[in-house]
Amino acid sequence: MNILKILLIFVWLLCYTYLFANDTISTNSYSFILMDSPKALNTMRGFNQNYLSTYRIINNELLRDMKPKSRMLVNALADFILIPLTHEEGHHSILTSLSMGSISQPFFNSKGAAYVKGVSDFDLINLRAKSLPNYIRLHTAGIESDYMITNRIEEELLFLTDKKINLFTEYYFRRLSVLAYYSLSLIPGINPKLKEENNELERDIVGHDVYGAIKNLYRPNEHFYRYTNYDDLTNEELRFLKRVGYRALINVASPIFFKKLILINKADTKLSLSAGYTMSPFGDFIDENVYLLLKNKYKIHAYLRQFENKQTWFPAGGLSLIDYKFTSKFSTDVSTHVWSQPENMDFNTSKSVFGGALDMLFKYKLLNLSAGNSISLDLGVIYKTKGFLPEEVQMKEHFGVRLGCTLNLLKR
Repeated sequence: MNILKILLIFVWLLCYTYLFANDTISTNSYSFILMDSPKALNTMRGFNQNYLSTYRIINNELLRDMKPKSRMLVNALADFILIPLTHEEGHHSILTSLSMGSISQPFFNSKGAAYVKGVSDFDLINLRAKSLPNYIRLHTAGIESDYMITNRIEEELLFLTDKKINLFTEYYFRRLSVLAYYSLSLIPGINPKLKEENNELERDIVGHDVYGAIKNLYRPNEHFYRYTNYDDLTNEELRFLKRVGYRALINVASPIFFKKLILINKADTKLSLSAGYTMSPFGDFIDENVYLLLKNKYKIHAYLRQFENKQTWFPAGGLSLIDYKFTSKFSTDVSTHVWSQPENMDFNTSKSVFGGALDMLFKYKLLNLSAGNSISLDLGVIYKTKGFLPEEVQMKEHFGVRLGCTLNLLKR
């Protein structure tokens, strides 16, 4: 798999870019992760980053001369096909991080569902008994992946590193997908009632993501089955489902949809706000994001986050400096995260524990190519305490290293 990634990246080295009107940046940069921790085929972060960079390259290189309406139509058709790919890989990445083999089947079957399969009931029962937060995350990781891709797109657009025409349909369908998973779960008539296949290895690992997560949060010792339907939920669980469905509407609060959320839009200062929502391994959380771009040099992303388990709130937040250039060859990303989360990531407790993470990425231009293009070597390191950090598959204390590259292609 890593060889295929490398081949893909060097194929794109044959592409060139053009200079958009009113752009102040002379190159398009596309970052790829070739190896991440834990060492596996893909992590959620790695797959999401590589997917989005490839998507941007296709729009900037192959579709650049296409009329805007035609390009958006092509993007919409591609998104309809590709969203299940990253969604299912979100589920798959959790199993991979736990050294549990599985098969991603990211295309809709006759039931209208995409699967991750190949896991026995015994292994899932054992995981639920020994690590309930990881078992709950098996359900929510696909939506988590969709949600984090939209966060990445917000950074690309609000920090002016790509054009809205290139990423609007991807963002629109991703946000709509997150909202639909939660809010449309309130309408049982439009959600198919799945029946488990006779062969357990042919079954999806979790069935309906939202129903299954909620049922197992409330009843982790229930007789095991995978496919939870609306009718299987208790009255208390249905009340939680309403909480999830209504809070998901927060995901429309984005400057990509509403320009009024861009508070300052001057040549040297841009300030934007957004908000988002998705589930966690112990409940759910709400984000409020602040994007500040100063002199097209300082790209600052700050967020406040409110986790909630059954009925207790836990505050969190973070601050990132993105793509800060020390010299023409050396740049860095630095992100800090702090949080209060339920003790042992438990759904019922009111006790909290504090934790945090430091994530740093160093980029060095290693190779100058023809026509002003270049390639950077990327080295990332992360240290986190025990706890849940979206897109980071490890929930235990973890020190990780990742290796990648960035293509810096001159616009023309």
